[in-house]
Amino acid sequence: MDDIINQADGKVQVIFERTGDSGSFRDALWFSDEEYANTTPDQISSLQQQRYDNWLAVINAMPTE
Repeated sequence: MDDIINQADGKVQVIFERTGDSGSFRDALWFSDEEYANTTPDQISSLQQQRYDNWLAVINAMPTE
């Protein structure tokens, strides 16, 4: 899925999805218009990957009693 970019009220929402062996992950990053204008596609991709990696860490963690 390509990123979905919504703009409203001075904010930009970047919706993204990642799919892997553990299932699908869908999330969104929020930026002010200024932040979004000053953020490169590589930086956005890195933020998305961090969110995905954190999700994987949570769902793959050993359960505690």
